[in-house]
Amino acid sequence: MSKLAEQVGGLRVRQNPKTTLLLVVSFFITTTFFGIPLLSKHSKLHHRPLHADEILSKCKALHIKPGPPKDFASRTASDRYVPGTNATLIRNATIWIGASEGTYEGGDILLDKGIIVKVGHISKADLPSKYNVINANGGASDGNSLKGTIGPWLRSIDGLNTHDDSFPLSISGGVTTSLILPGSANAIGGQAYAIKLRPTSERSPSSMVLEPPFTLNSSATSPLLPHRWRHMKHGIGENPSRVYGDTRLDTQWAFRQAYNEARKIKIEQDDFCAKVDAGLWGDIPAEFPEDFQWEALVDVLRGRVKVNNHCYEAVDFDQQIRLTNEFKFSITAFHHAHEAYLVPDLLKKMYGKPPAIALFATNGRYKREAYRGSEFAPRILSDAGLKVVMKVTRNIVLRMDN
Repeated sequence: MSKLAEQVGGLRVRQNPKTTLLLVVSFFITTTFFGIPLLSKHSKLHHRPLHADEILSKCKALHIKPGPPKDFASRTASDRYVPGTNATLIRNATIWIGASEGTYEGGDILLDKGIIVKVGHISKADLPSKYNVINANGGASDGNSLKGTIGPWLRSIDGLNTHDDSFPLSISGGVTTSLILPGSANAIGGQAYAIKLRPTSERSPSSMVLEPPFTLNSSATSPLLPHRWRHMKHGIGENPSRVYGDTRLDTQWAFRQAYNEARKIKIEQDDFCAKVDAGLWGDIPAEFPEDFQWEALVDVLRGRVKVNNHCYEAVDFDQQIRLTNEFKFSITAFHHAHEAYLVPDLLKKMYGKPPAIALFATNGRYKREAYRGSEFAPRILSDAGLKVVMKVTRNIVLRMDN
């Protein structure tokens, strides 16, 4: 009798060739068509669940990096375009190109279907049949939660006051797009959203959001599409100390606790998906490991979130850069950053790549943290190979409801 026949249910049969053949054929049919695997004391049973494809897709989606869709550069209309809206031609504008190019004097800008079609000299041949002409003639405060210093689950969109006079004031100064960052009093103030300042027919904060992340409205048609960038605000220094009574030591410990929680969840997810990829369905828990409260911070560790950090002094830069290397994530920009010019080599030690430095163009020495700011900081930082962004504050900052 064959060894294969002996294994089937522990049966002992006579060594009849016909019986043996019948058992082999029955065993083959059972394992092939009913999905029953060979059993042995050295193998472990792994049933492929009915929702295996869904789990595999979810695990694969964990490694999809954010970015625009493939047709982004070739698109002819924005997904926020309102049908029937005429094109707009801005004449005689002073266009700030940035970087080393400076400004373009007396230039034109053509906008159509929500897209900047052309910048520079625009001829009649470039124009659509219907358009409006604007002659340029040459030319919110942060919201905070007071319930705790750590709040990556909070969202600035939930407190945005769209009726504030700062909106038309900002538009009149040439500002069309803003990143609404919550916090400054918090170590992790919450999730930020980029918005277009122009009024919408819906008059709601959500309708102003530019490329809303899929976590806001579940708009993804497939989990394997490139993710839209998410944004988050960090704050460190005098503000958390003033509001919560925390020292810098307390604030940094709060950061490390939060990121350690996110790291544990990420490790559980990666281990879960590694077993799924290996077909070890019997070794995975019933539910995918995730925590709604910490999911945004897990996405930071997955490189899907651009972190903006309110930070002034050298000691604070050092803390945050050590944090990025401990938990393997990058900070996109340090804001205010009055002492950044003193430590350019330190800034280059950030995990991933150096941050941009967003400096006030006209605001300095307004509190102790800002005493060591310098008018020469932009040049020093730029000469050191760091990206510098000049910004303003006070009366054009958009106010939010607390």
